[in-house]
Amino acid sequence: VLGLALTACSDASKPVAPVPEKAAPAIKTPLVDANIPDVEPSEPKKFEDVLSDYQALNDRLERVAAALRIANAELCPKVWRDPGFTVHKLQDYPPSIRFMAEELLGLENGKLYIRAVRRGSSAQAQFLEAGDEILSVNNQPLSSDLSMERYNRAVLKNGFAIVKPRIEVRTAKGREFTARIEPDTACDAPVKVVFSDAINGHTDGEAIFITSALMRHVIDDTNLALIIAHEMSHIIAGHIEFAPSQDLELVADQMALVLMARAGFDVETAVEYWKDSNHPHEGGEKTKSSHPATSARYKNFKKELKRIRKTKDLNKLGFR
Repeated sequence: VLGLALTACSDASKPVAPVPEKAAPAIKTPLVDANIPDVEPSEPKKFEDVLSDYQALNDRLERVAAALRIANAELCPKVWRDPGFTVHKLQDYPPSIRFMAEELLGLENGKLYIRAVRRGSSAQAQFLEAGDEILSVNNQPLSSDLSMERYNRAVLKNGFAIVKPRIEVRTAKGREFTARIEPDTACDAPVKVVFSDAINGHTDGEAIFITSALMRHVIDDTNLALIIAHEMSHIIAGHIEFAPSQDLELVADQMALVLMARAGFDVETAVEYWKDSNHPHEGGEKTKSSHPATSARYKNFKKELKRIRKTKDLNKLGFR
């Protein structure tokens, strides 16, 4: 499966199909993505299952991606301040199921809420929780007026840029309090779940899109990290500006191992898993594929692993 995923990323400029229409995110961060399948209102139990699955996939993807983005911030040309939580609003959900989002998630029209808090973050240490409504950032109030979305986006982005922003929230029980969080500097490469039966992952040069089918097939976080790191490498190196090629894919493979090693992932295990996984779309010159042959990629991986093993301080490990 991993081999299939990394093969599919050659179509970086094309969307994964099928990709449901998405609502614009509030800010350029890994916010909740409006890719929940449209479920008939007469099927509330089915929606509960879909919603629970969607939340779990987003939480897992955010957790794995955050480790890569934070550990490798100094290698990225663009960074942003990660507050340690993701957010969503009622308008992120399809119209026919918004009443269920209101009932199950407690979302109200126009308001912004914390969707999930990353374990180990300062947001968690400050007792921020999923379901908290964000009232203001650094005393700048958020607006529930839908026409003020651009204003809200600026409040969040500018607020997280300072050292210890003040986040005022209202809990589900109505208690209001202010948290002083410490955002982490991270690579500006948001990673999002796309609900699709296609096993695929790609980047448009700014964000990374991983399908739900791919995540269900790749159940180990180390192997999921290799997929994310490969796509991150395309963003960091600016590969979207060039035509897909075998050389670029080999470079992205090398860079991915560096990103993983610096973040503490087991790169040896990841490469061996990749070697033993199924590669249904064999690349190479004979196929005129933008991806190299499996044997060439494995040799390339092994060469980079050898270089990584010789590096005593992984924090100083850089790209070739």
